[in-house]
Amino acid sequence: MKKNKLTTAVIAGLAGVAGVASVGNAVHVNPEGTGQVLIYPYYSLHNGLNTTYSVVNTTEAVKAIKVRFLEGKNSREVLDFNVYLSEYDVWTGVIGPWTSNIANGYLNHAGEDSGAHASSDNSCAPRLNKSLQEFLPYEIEKDFLLTNDPSTADLVRSREGHFEVLEMGEVIGAHGAAATHTSSGVPLDCGFLEDSWNAGAWAVNPNTDMEPATGGLFGAASIVGVEEGFNVSYDAVALQDFWPEGSFNHTNPGSLSPNIADGTTNSVVFNDGVALSSSWISGAQAVSAVFMRDEVYNEYNFESDVEGKSQWVVTFPTKYFHVNGTTIPPFTSQWDGYKACETFTINVWDREEKFNTTQGGISPPPPGGSDPQLCYEANTIEFRPPGGVVGDYNFLGANNLTSVEGVSGGTANGWARVNFKNPANVMVPANGTPYVGLPVAGFMVQRFTNNNAQPGLLAQYGGLFNHKGRVNSALPTQP
Repeated sequence: MKKNKLTTAVIAGLAGVAGVASVGNAVHVNPEGTGQVLIYPYYSLHNGLNTTYSVVNTTEAVKAIKVRFLEGKNSREVLDFNVYLSEYDVWTGVIGPWTSNIANGYLNHAGEDSGAHASSDNSCAPRLNKSLQEFLPYEIEKDFLLTNDPSTADLVRSREGHFEVLEMGEVIGAHGAAATHTSSGVPLDCGFLEDSWNAGAWAVNPNTDMEPATGGLFGAASIVGVEEGFNVSYDAVALQDFWPEGSFNHTNPGSLSPNIADGTTNSVVFNDGVALSSSWISGAQAVSAVFMRDEVYNEYNFESDVEGKSQWVVTFPTKYFHVNGTTIPPFTSQWDGYKACETFTINVWDREEKFNTTQGGISPPPPGGSDPQLCYEANTIEFRPPGGVVGDYNFLGANNLTSVEGVSGGTANGWARVNFKNPANVMVPANGTPYVGLPVAGFMVQRFTNNNAQPGLLAQYGGLFNHKGRVNSALPTQP
């Protein structure tokens, strides 16, 4: 697939002003929505919810992709697998609540609340049980080994989190032919790919019949409440030029790599119309840079007449690589098996400009008047009316929940601003351009209920709106 020349030219033109040497070797969020890596900021399997998703290959090449689901406390993998997309192909799947049957880890997880994946898609996915694959506890159990506390490894952690898709490369030759769909809409020979991993060419050399990753993927997901007739959908965030030009990283279906720390160490971020180029010590920091915000904005609504409920999803998609084993900026706290917390403040305005700094309305309350904290990888914030009961507006069923009161005496709707203003939340690259804040992805979800849509008919409505925010970076003096 050829890159979009217009987009590349525009970025390169802006980048030239900011001193960017090579946009093609720098990861960035593609405003056109396609890329080599897709980040899906949230899934929930609580409250009977399911999450469906799709991955679309817009190119004429066969793509090898890694699909990875990460639980919401510390981004531990609960399921990884490979998919081989034919040209112009679509892969679809669904995850839903499940009761674990797994008893063969360090701990017996049988009977724990968990999740499972299913797909009826024809595309090749070697070793994956398409009809039903339970989420797996083996990475989560590393927190049990860290704490010696079985509660830290409960599979209920897997019922919320985020997921990602990474292109590993393009497949050619006999392997590409086997993955390509025939006129009947099914791959020529998925068994050939599975055999190749078991004892064939890929078992010896995963680079066989592989070429560099070029992008061209896009995706979407829906959070669905089947019993309540509720649905909201969102587009995945697409990262382009994640891999250094001309490279790929093809691994077996059981491998935890590649991951979002394995790409280029260069990034491009737009700030007030100027493209900032930065070089980092790790690929994880490069991806963090494109998500960095010191302020996040969105709306809320808890109008009682329509049983309005609003929750924000605040996901730190790269946090794992900054807080495990050591602490790497912009994060300031190391994961201890239970949490790794970052302070924030939140300001709330109603629709008539009434203002409230809601430190006193945060639940759980921070100690001694200190700032509240977000302690996990995938966090949610519910908005409740003054005096409202904590958790009553948590329709996503999130365990990783913070509760915020609206403006006392104000309207039941408005907007809010989350501020990451800890002076230590700064990332400084090799070229000296600081990025302030934390790497954030997410959105606001709202639900309304009409108990009298028609006589005897109840109707549910949903909406989802991406977060807005501010990039805060001191522009360097260009040579």
